[in-house]
Amino acid sequence: MRFRHCIMVAIWCMAGRSLPAIPYCAEIPYRLIGGKMTVDVVLNGKAGHFIFDTGAPVCLSHTFAQGLDLPLLGSVPMVDSNGRTIQSDVVLVGSLAAGGVTFAQPQALIMEAGNPVEQFGVDGVVGYTLFADKVVQIDSRRQMVSIADDIARFDVDTTRSLPLLTSSLAPMFAVELNGCADTVMLDTGAGGFYDLSERTYSRLQDSDAWTLLSRGRGSLSLGAGGLEAASLKYRVCIPRFTVGEGCFTRVVAKTTSGTCSRLGAAFLATGLVTIDYPRQRIYYTPYDDIRTDRYMPEWNVVITVADGELKAGFVWESMWDELDGGEKIVEINGRRFDKVDAWTAMTTNLAGLSGDRAEIVVIDRSGKERKLSIFRE
Repeated sequence: MRFRHCIMVAIWCMAGRSLPAIPYCAEIPYRLIGGKMTVDVVLNGKAGHFIFDTGAPVCLSHTFAQGLDLPLLGSVPMVDSNGRTIQSDVVLVGSLAAGGVTFAQPQALIMEAGNPVEQFGVDGVVGYTLFADKVVQIDSRRQMVSIADDIARFDVDTTRSLPLLTSSLAPMFAVELNGCADTVMLDTGAGGFYDLSERTYSRLQDSDAWTLLSRGRGSLSLGAGGLEAASLKYRVCIPRFTVGEGCFTRVVAKTTSGTCSRLGAAFLATGLVTIDYPRQRIYYTPYDDIRTDRYMPEWNVVITVADGELKAGFVWESMWDELDGGEKIVEINGRRFDKVDAWTAMTTNLAGLSGDRAEIVVIDRSGKERKLSIFRE
């Protein structure tokens, strides 16, 4: 199951001012849970467990915000990772502390009651509205986020950088797909290596940017506005994928209904990333020992969780004669399932899938159980 929480606000939120005003470099350890970078913060004296997300502003879950008495500044529309618009309250936070540094009076969005993020054991999102005047380095080998006042705090080659392409605080820059250009967001709230936007797919579908592998239908992504609507998606293989000094082969990507293409947490595992927000530059130093061939077969039925049940959430073309998408799964490799906790499904291999083939039992349209074989392709 994939959960992406990427929110773009319709107004600019004021970035938090970091204290103290003397030179600093704060280190914030993170953990990867279900493909999400999670950090511990203290907000107005209350400890919380937050997703670290360069593609989103600071957000608080409705439950976490209760009792904090945060001044309301207004309400704004926001667009989640699947393109859905949601109305959200904007509040002023007294302080947000992490890694020994305190951000004074940042603004934050309050998620509505029952927002899907609360299903995943986190209290909100630490995001780009803190970083307008800061430099952020993400070191996946140490599982450490470092935040500093100046690029000089880091050992990076400043002659090798990529320009950030827009005025948005979400970091956007150019990559190459077999010689064709795409603009991507570095979105640490996404779990994958590269997600291809539908806009880019439409623009480059007649080019040599990729080879089409398959079509699929159903719902893959859970955003702030809930599970995306069922749609047709495409899976492609990009022969040569270039990011600054890094070059990868056979990168497999799926189309996304989001507003732009994205590099996610799996990309961070390939190198050291430093975002210089004041100078509008990003630095990427690939690790020497990374696997540059990114091809990996995937299951032709993507098992997701919806309404507390396992579902055949997304079905690739090789299974279209068997499944429509959305069917309830009651058994996997002989193990029966009834109600399923979304957090457990996200953080463990609940389905127990391994190898290249599995047996599932679904409830078909007539309400009867039917056994099917699924496989990697």
